[in-house]
Amino acid sequence: MVEKPPSAPGRLPVVGHIPRLLRDPLGALSRWGQRPEGVCRLDVAGRTVCLVTSPEAIGQVLATDSDRYRKADLVRDRLGSLQGGSLVLLEGEQWRDRRETLQPAFTRQRVASAAPTVVERTTERVREWPDNSPIRLVAECRSLVLDVLARVLFGLEFDGEHTPVHRAAEDILARMDLQSVSTYLPESVPTPTNRRFRRAVTTLHEELDAVVEDAAARADGRTLSVADGEGERSLLEIMLGAGMEPATIRDELIALLFAGYDSTATALSCALALLGDSPGVQSAVRAELERVVGGRRPTPDDITGLPALDAVVKETLRLYPPQYLLFREPTADTRLDSYRIDAGTVVVPAPWVVHRDEQHWREPAAFRPARWLTGESALPGEHQPAQAAPEFAYIPYGVGSRHCLGAGMADLTLRLTVAVLLQHRQVSLLGSLSVGAGPTLSVDDSLELRTVRDSLG
Repeated sequence: MVEKPPSAPGRLPVVGHIPRLLRDPLGALSRWGQRPEGVCRLDVAGRTVCLVTSPEAIGQVLATDSDRYRKADLVRDRLGSLQGGSLVLLEGEQWRDRRETLQPAFTRQRVASAAPTVVERTTERVREWPDNSPIRLVAECRSLVLDVLARVLFGLEFDGEHTPVHRAAEDILARMDLQSVSTYLPESVPTPTNRRFRRAVTTLHEELDAVVEDAAARADGRTLSVADGEGERSLLEIMLGAGMEPATIRDELIALLFAGYDSTATALSCALALLGDSPGVQSAVRAELERVVGGRRPTPDDITGLPALDAVVKETLRLYPPQYLLFREPTADTRLDSYRIDAGTVVVPAPWVVHRDEQHWREPAAFRPARWLTGESALPGEHQPAQAAPEFAYIPYGVGSRHCLGAGMADLTLRLTVAVLLQHRQVSLLGSLSVGAGPTLSVDDSLELRTVRDSLG
């Protein structure tokens, strides 16, 4: 008889594994995930959760057997009232049709065409930073990334820190923090966090409904005609042209802006913090930029010729994957590795754990970008090519048919932004980088970065 996965240690009567998640979620996930089985069972708020941390089992869930899984109902419970009509929560034919509708905004050509906007806005923002004075790293990264993504995806002006997304972010993210009791309770339970969440969702819906209504009023017949081809239409115009309902367009705006900006801003914050704490690595990347790009503005073609920058980004996403947990559930009883997984079980592939597993990475907790390079490099540290790790041991944007639709846009935005920042500034970290377990990985809001003007070229 095929057995269920072993239970993770530390389960308590009635409350299961929740106390350990409330106390130290990332630490608990790491300890549970280092078990040799690579699959273990948790009891969380009356749900059976299967934590998946071996590359083989992760690949089975997300790639080879992906047709046996769907997005977990847990995700719908947490995001349904926020963005219930978005691609993130659809399944089957609805999901395929919606992805096909949105895909034209994320082709390689469309992503490359966003580069001038990314570079221009980043250059303008860096010029505003005070010289040799601290900046609020997370706030600056969030504001910059939201501004960029709103412009390149939707043609919207979201400059500054007083946008609908900014105003709603704190109360919405708070309900999805693994150290918040409200995360493990239904939204209907009237905790203070849940009440603030519902008010924030209502306000965000009202403000973005107005954005969609205004966009529809400004769109002319040519813009909305699918027959004219995609051209330079924004994603907002593509959705209007496809005849999507206003509420559905609003939900996609929330999914792509809210989640997209939060994840990319987290990655950018971590990259700058790591560079600010690693002067040798920073010097090597700046020297590479000076040699390849000089004083001109970088382009997507330049990015492919910057191996040190590439290594820094990959290593940042290894150590701090914004989507640190993924959530699936089998549509019927199935087998995972050598274990039986019942339908309805929440199956959680964990990039946070597999990216830091010493079975696959030397000194897994260390920031060593050189591990991604072969041959000689100016980057300090022992070289360990990424190919040494097994397939599915590195999945910062997911994998399989439901990998992140905006991965190319996020990756280019991250690389170009870091390049422009280092062209104009030397950075140093004040304090130490620490992260928490929200809906995505979250960086300590109090973290500061000191920047000094030092242009290349």
